[in-house]
Amino acid sequence: MDAMTLVRERIVSADYAGSKLRNYIVHEFRDVFMIRADAITAMRQKRVLVNGQGVLDSHQLADGDCVRVEVNLAHAIQSRLHSLEVELKYSEPGLAILLKAPGVVWPDVEWAAPALLMLADLPDNHGARLDDGRVVPWFSVNEVEKGVRSLVIVAATEQRRDEVARNIANGLVRFGIYALCHGNVPQSSIDGFDGNVDIPETEVFEKWCLYNHLPVDIFSHVSVKVDSVVKSPSSGHISAVRALVSRAASPNLVLRRFMLTLGYPIAGSQNYTRLLPNHKDKGALLAYLSVEMPSLAYAGQQISVAVDVPPKLLAVCEREVRFYDKRMLRAQSEIDELGSNSDSPRLGSDVSLSVSDTSASDVALAGDKPAAYVTGFKQFCGHKFRVTPDTLIPRPSTETLVEAAARVLANIGTRSISRVLDLGTGSGCVLLSLLLAIPNARGVGVDISEPALVVARSNSQLHGLEDRSAMLYGSFEGFTTDASIVAKGPFDFITCNPPYISAGRVARMQNTVGHEPSLALVAGDGGYQAYRAIHASLAANPNVLTQGGCIGFEIGKGMERGVRRIFEDWKEVGAFKDGQEFLRVIVFQRP
Repeated sequence: MDAMTLVRERIVSADYAGSKLRNYIVHEFRDVFMIRADAITAMRQKRVLVNGQGVLDSHQLADGDCVRVEVNLAHAIQSRLHSLEVELKYSEPGLAILLKAPGVVWPDVEWAAPALLMLADLPDNHGARLDDGRVVPWFSVNEVEKGVRSLVIVAATEQRRDEVARNIANGLVRFGIYALCHGNVPQSSIDGFDGNVDIPETEVFEKWCLYNHLPVDIFSHVSVKVDSVVKSPSSGHISAVRALVSRAASPNLVLRRFMLTLGYPIAGSQNYTRLLPNHKDKGALLAYLSVEMPSLAYAGQQISVAVDVPPKLLAVCEREVRFYDKRMLRAQSEIDELGSNSDSPRLGSDVSLSVSDTSASDVALAGDKPAAYVTGFKQFCGHKFRVTPDTLIPRPSTETLVEAAARVLANIGTRSISRVLDLGTGSGCVLLSLLLAIPNARGVGVDISEPALVVARSNSQLHGLEDRSAMLYGSFEGFTTDASIVAKGPFDFITCNPPYISAGRVARMQNTVGHEPSLALVAGDGGYQAYRAIHASLAANPNVLTQGGCIGFEIGKGMERGVRRIFEDWKEVGAFKDGQEFLRVIVFQRP
C-alpha cells in the first residue's frame, strides 16, 4: 500500500442498524470519498469490507458491524479535480496562480491549488500537504466571484497571503481584465477622466472604498483601452475593453464601478453592471486576462501570467451582431410599411443604434437619426404617432404609464366623463393613447415646448381626437395656477413622464441620447428637479385634482425611493413594472 493510500474503519452505531451499506458509506465516509461516484466505485471494486468480508452495496448493516474502506488518495483527488474547471498556471514554493471557470467557488479554488501541486510531481509539492488523509486548503488572496472566469492568487500560509496583500496595496500587483460594456465607449472619455466622482457622490464613494479596503483614489489606478466595438440591438453598441487594475484585491469590482461611473456599464447581472438582453443570468461579461506581480520565492524575479480571451465572450459579440442585423431588417420593414417613398433614406451598413435611459430594450435603430425620426412615425400602445426631433421617441416602457392610468381610473372614476392632464406631453402619445383606450375620457396635454405642441396637435388630428383633447403651453412650476389649464379641470388623473436624467450622467451619454431634445431628458437635482417642482405646484393648488384624484409618474431605474420621499405626504396607490421587470410607474393619490 503506497503513501497515497488511506484506510479508515468505523463501527456501525445502533442509529444506522438496518441501513444499506451504500447509504452508510455516503453519509459516514464523506471526508474520505470526495464525490459520491468514488464511494460507489470503491464498493464495486471490493475496497469496502464489512467485518472483513466483501458484500453487496445493498447489504443491510447491523449494530456493531465494522466497516473498513481503502481509498487511493491520488485517484480521489484526480476525481474531484476532474469535476472542477481549474487550471494551474504558475507555482513556486508557497504560492500558486490558478485559472478558474465561472461557477467555481472560492473553497474549491483554495482546495484545488494544493491538490494540483501534489499531482504535479514538484519538489516538496511547493508546500502542499495532507493532514490525516485530507488536502489542506490554501488561502486565496484576490476576490473569487462565482460567476466570473478569474485568475486567482493562492498562498500556502496566512503569512504568504499577507505578503501578497501588502504588494497589492503598494501597487506591485496588476490584474488585466477583458470586459464587454454597453455603448460605444470613446477612448477620449476614458483618457480624459481624472478619476474623480461627482461631488454629491464623494462621501458615498469614500465609504464604499473604505468598506471594500480600497484607496479613495482607486480610479487613478485603473487604465482602460477600447479593444473593439460591435453593433448591438439592445445597447446601440457593445464595446470590448482591456483594463489594467492595481492596488485592489477586488479588481473586478473596481472595474465594474469605474465603467458605470463613466456611463458605459459592463454587461451582466452583478452590482454595478447592466443586463444585456439575450444574455441574462451570466454574472458579469468579463474575464481576467493577466496577473503581474513580484515573486516571493525568487528575489528580483517578476511573475507574469497571461491567458486568452474566452471564446464565450467573443461569441457574445458575434450573437449581438446577428441580432442587430435581424433588427435592422425589421426596422427597414417598418419604414416600408409606414410608406417611405423612394427618396427616403434606407438603413445601410453605416447605421448605428441609440438607446435612451429608460431601459435596455427601449431602442431606436438609427442612421444619422433614429429610425423614428427617419420615418416621422413611431408605434406606441398599438397606434401610430408622428414624432420629430422636437419630441422624445416613445418607448415601450412608457406604455406602462398608460396602462397604470387606465387601471387606476377604472377604480377611482366617479364621473361619467374622466378628465386627464398630461404634463410634459411631447408628441401627445401618452394622453392620446389613454383617450383612445377610454372613450368617455377627455384630456389636456401641457408642454413648455411650442414645437412639441405642434406635433401633439397633429397627432390629435391624426386620431380624430380634436374634440376630446387640448394641447396647451405650460410648465411644471405653474400649471396649477395657469387659468387656461385650471379651467379645463378639475382632473381625475395626471400623467407625467418628466425628464429624469441628471446633468452629470447625460454628459456621459451623448452617444445614446444626443439625437433627442435635452429639455425632455435632463433634470437638475440629480434627476429629481421635475418631481419636486410638480409637488410644489400641487401643494400650491391641490384642487387642480378632484377629491381622490391621482398622479402617475414614470421614473428611472432606482429612483423610486427618492420620488416616494418627495411625495411622502401623498398616499401611494400603485406601483407598476415595465416589460423588463423594472419598477417604472408610481401612482400617488391626493391627500
